[in-house]
Amino acid sequence: MTDAERSEPADWSRDTQKIAVLSWISFLTASAFSVLFFAFVDPLVLVEAINIDAIDSRYAGYALGFFFFWAIGWVAGWFTMRLIRRKRRGPAAGQYPGAGTR
Repeated sequence: MTDAERSEPADWSRDTQKIAVLSWISFLTASAFSVLFFAFVDPLVLVEAINIDAIDSRYAGYALGFFFFWAIGWVAGWFTMRLIRRKRRGPAAGQYPGAGTR
């Protein structure tokens, strides 16, 4: 392997790109929702309301809340990606019913 081949970054596959974009967008969404949510809700009050004794600091509550929002954002994004219409492959790609019949 030459030095030029080693220095070039490898291209990511389409699936890897989708996972990276999904993770980044869900991270940003979780950040925004955590700021908005915890501006109005104290994590210790929330922990006392649902009777969890394992969490004893606000920072742990903030972290759990952030990861909860991140997971929710990731799952919602994954479902959205699954529902997006994909390009057709093969001889009928790009042809729509009734196209070119005029």
